[in-house]
Amino acid sequence: MRRKPHKLQFLETLATRKKLNPEQQALLQKLQRGVIGEENMDLLVESILGAEVDCLDDITLEYQGSVVQIDKLLIIGSIIYLIDMKFYRGHYIFKNGEWYLGEKILANNNFEQLRRAVRIIQNVLHDHQIPLKVQGVLAFMNPESSLTVEDNLKETVLNFTDISTWLLQLKQNTTNKQLQDWKSAIRNYEIAPYRTKEIFPLEKMDTLQKGICCPNCHQFNMNENRHTVSCPCGYTEAKEIAFTRTMCECGVIFHNQNLTRPQLKAFLGKDLNPRYLDYLLEKHFEHLGRPKARLGYHNKGILFDYWFAAKKDYFEQLARRTTWKNANISM
Repeated sequence: MRRKPHKLQFLETLATRKKLNPEQQALLQKLQRGVIGEENMDLLVESILGAEVDCLDDITLEYQGSVVQIDKLLIIGSIIYLIDMKFYRGHYIFKNGEWYLGEKILANNNFEQLRRAVRIIQNVLHDHQIPLKVQGVLAFMNPESSLTVEDNLKETVLNFTDISTWLLQLKQNTTNKQLQDWKSAIRNYEIAPYRTKEIFPLEKMDTLQKGICCPNCHQFNMNENRHTVSCPCGYTEAKEIAFTRTMCECGVIFHNQNLTRPQLKAFLGKDLNPRYLDYLLEKHFEHLGRPKARLGYHNKGILFDYWFAAKKDYFEQLARRTTWKNANISM
């Protein structure tokens, strides 16, 4: 599952409950455009190369003290293509070893970052005696942006209009099925994704909109029934999912703290049934310390779909039964 960057999870969740400042709003839109670009690449790869194409998406690695985040690794034949995706705006020029936007020289050199990631992956493969070559690819995902390269580069550079043709050319090759352990070799160095350093103080809880936010219309008019919650917009959700999802949203906003009953009670609003909160905490969340300790519950600080990926089947079963009369579904 490709995950949204943690900063995006934080800003999107916060934006449903309070107005962002101009800087936060601009960053939110930038991160959203980036995710759209990555998802478009995923769709192009799957539609042209097939759903069974061998790849790794959105991984963060630590190798010999160096940390690198990689958008996509794609193996075709005996080559792993390390794809770095950018959703920039404007026309860029790379010449004399520098990036230009108009007449301005940019501080960051994306090719240096890409080469560092390529070296790390190549070294991992070497350590595990996997004879694959790594090729760096820089892909511009915004159809309205472009990069003109005037230097000789070993990397592949793709403007948006080039991507489909490039993938069709790759389709001519086949993957060596004897080298499928490349994924496990790389995953040996996988670490948790970067987490935003921006925090929202618990003391400002009163500035947030309380209750369950409708995923469809993003309003807070959900009506609680016995086994479901429903919104005037027509959206209906299993009650257990709605409450658990909202508890995760609390964890995203206050990602630097453990989850506690008082915190969650305030976040979910005055109409919350405390016994139902206790039921969900004990069922789905990890208590810290001894049973009667007040350390709270482990906070992964990520959205519901990522937090409970291991329970996907269970929650999908609940989602399919929004009209159920009997809540006794075994875990």
